[in-house]
Amino acid sequence: MSNRLTLRVLIVLLAGVALGMACSSGGDSAKPPGKPSSGTGSLIIAMPSGLVEYSIKSGAQKPLIKPETANTFLLDPAISPDGKRLVYIVQPPPKIGAGTYDAGSDLWVANRDGTGAHVVLTHEQPNQLIRFPQWQDNETLLVVMQEIATDNGKTTVSYVLNRLPAAGGARTKVIGGALAFGLSPDGKRLAYARLAPQGSETLNAADVDGTNDVTLVSASEHLAPFNVPRYSPDGKQIAFAAADQAGARAASPEFVSVASFGVPAAVVLDGLPEDIWTVKASGGRPVRVADLKEDLPALAWSGDGQHLYVLGSAGLYDVSVGTGAVDRLGDGAFHGQLAWAP
Repeated sequence: MSNRLTLRVLIVLLAGVALGMACSSGGDSAKPPGKPSSGTGSLIIAMPSGLVEYSIKSGAQKPLIKPETANTFLLDPAISPDGKRLVYIVQPPPKIGAGTYDAGSDLWVANRDGTGAHVVLTHEQPNQLIRFPQWQDNETLLVVMQEIATDNGKTTVSYVLNRLPAAGGARTKVIGGALAFGLSPDGKRLAYARLAPQGSETLNAADVDGTNDVTLVSASEHLAPFNVPRYSPDGKQIAFAAADQAGARAASPEFVSVASFGVPAAVVLDGLPEDIWTVKASGGRPVRVADLKEDLPALAWSGDGQHLYVLGSAGLYDVSVGTGAVDRLGDGAFHGQLAWAP
């Protein structure tokens, strides 16, 4: 079983434990940092306390959407192309009823300012995870559905990329075996982590209807898992987080390690040490942009494509795409996520 598959199974079966760790390993004390950056716009950050908006220029922060009930977590924020709406995931507390454990999650949409929040898609079976939503356009969403099943005592997990109206309605299958994905700026192509045979992964790209599927980064590069693939604003590059399974170091000067920032020993790290990489949208050798060795980091491009903002357990970072220089802006969040917004 792959590391990614193992992680996804644990997320389903131990969601309550994992999210509880989010509080115990920082909780509300792991606040978005207050140090300003040279970029512009805002970051929408998923924290244990809910979704917060962080001003990149000033370092100021404010609550955006708070969970409606205790022990509920808001995940995977994404801003619509017109900047008017926000999609995110709601992970309610696990429930046990009639001998069934349910740690499923639901899809929600709100206005950009956090008002008008409403559910769009509720999980349909116990432990069904709806994750990683992205806007194909202002009226259409793409989302990964993760489902766990048991057949003759064998547990399996399936991952399907689905399309559905942002207003709610029937969903249609786009691609099977998609673990995480990101959309091109024109909404015509998507880059996604594909579950390959023997539990390995590749980074692929396909049209939004699932056709013209090509491999951008093969398993021979020994990078896995491929987390949060994101197209640059000009559509020419794809950034992603991944662990270098072979331990080989790319030929690039002066990598910056998280260790140099003096991260507190109390920070909980439970995943493979991941760095930030880019690859051409047409494929080729991936380039290590920042050597962070972070735990399940999330990332987002700045609007001008000059920065990558990275959120890990040990910090929030501003990575210069051109030089690879890393500025630690402040505290991170355990398995948090973020999105850039104008």
